[in-house]
This record gives sequence, structure tokens and C-alpha cells, in this order.
Amino acid sequence: MMSAWTAVLAMVTAVWPGSTPAIPQSLSPQNPRAPLVMLVGCAAKTPQPHIWDLTRAGPRAESSRAGITTTEKSQFERQPLGRDAYQLIGVGDFVDAETSRTIGDRGRILTSSRVNATGMLASGHKVGVKGLFIDASPPRINLTSVVDLGPCS
Repeated sequence: MMSAWTAVLAMVTAVWPGSTPAIPQSLSPQNPRAPLVMLVGCAAKTPQPHIWDLTRAGPRAESSRAGITTTEKSQFERQPLGRDAYQLIGVGDFVDAETSRTIGDRGRILTSSRVNATGMLASGHKVGVKGLFIDASPPRINLTSVVDLGPCS
């Protein structure tokens, strides 16, 4: 029979970081890959404040970093729009403060001056975005960075 101390030691060993070697996980339908991508398109609000549309999106490319560099911003400015469309999620940090407060409980817990929102995601504007690509129907981008490139034309 296992003593109480042996049981506690077994539980600590099971959950303590670094106590057991990491087991590599292969990619499979049960463990899908969500690559970090970058692309440009036209941002548009939807009736749901936590989901925006990215229309007229150009081709997406994989990226190795979540933030947008000044070089990438310059590349985004020169990229033409395309024909693809995505839903943008995780928008709360990239819209204006008042729009951010309409998402979830933000308005209940944060005043406008306390909201951390860049305002870079503007409806009707060409934007460069980076985020995790979610292969779904419709395809989605979970945002990590946004840069406003001016009005869509």
C-alpha cells in the first residue's frame, strides 16, 4: 500500500516542471498546426465586436515573429490587395478604446483611459496583419500585430 508521502511525492513529480522529459508531439488532426502568418487586406467591422472581416486580402506568407518590423511595414505598403477573405479574431487590443470596451467584459472592468488598445484596426482601412492562421470555414487569423496602412482604395 502507498503511503501518503509517497502519493504526494508522485503527484509533485508528475506536475513539477522539468521533472519528466518532454515528449515530442507530432502534428495530426488531433494536434493541428497554427502557423504564424502575415498578409494585407481591408478591415471591416462586423455586427459582432470581437470578430472583424479582412477582405480583399492578398496572399499570406509564414512569419517567424509575432510583431511587425519597420521593414515589413514598408513591404505591406507596397503589397497589392487580393481576393481572399478571413475573419479576424483577438481584435480587442487593436481596435480603438471604445470598441475594445464592447468586447466581452472589458467595458465593465475598464474605463476608456485604462484600455490597452492601439487603434490600428480601422474599418475601411488597408491593414497589414500578423497572427495565427486557423484553417476553418471561414478561415481565421488570431491577431498578434496590426499596422494601419490608410484607407482601402
